[in-house]
Amino acid sequence: MKKKEIHGRKGDSLTEYPTYIKHWESAKPWGWQIRILTENGLNIFNCKWKNYKRPRELTKRERCPHN
Repeated sequence: MKKKEIHGRKGDSLTEYPTYIKHWESAKPWGWQIRILTENGLNIFNCKWKNYKRPRELTKRERCPHN
């Protein structure tokens, strides 16, 4: 994994995955979960909303093979 800083905005970052295989996006009650599978392993990003919750329960639960 290679991480670079993007100039111009403090806190921004760019990550490159040169050995990318596949990715999944999953809706969660608190936001989104993004999973990126590479030859080096699984990278998980929990994107949580600061002040928001989904108005109702999720109806479809998807299962990632790498849970």
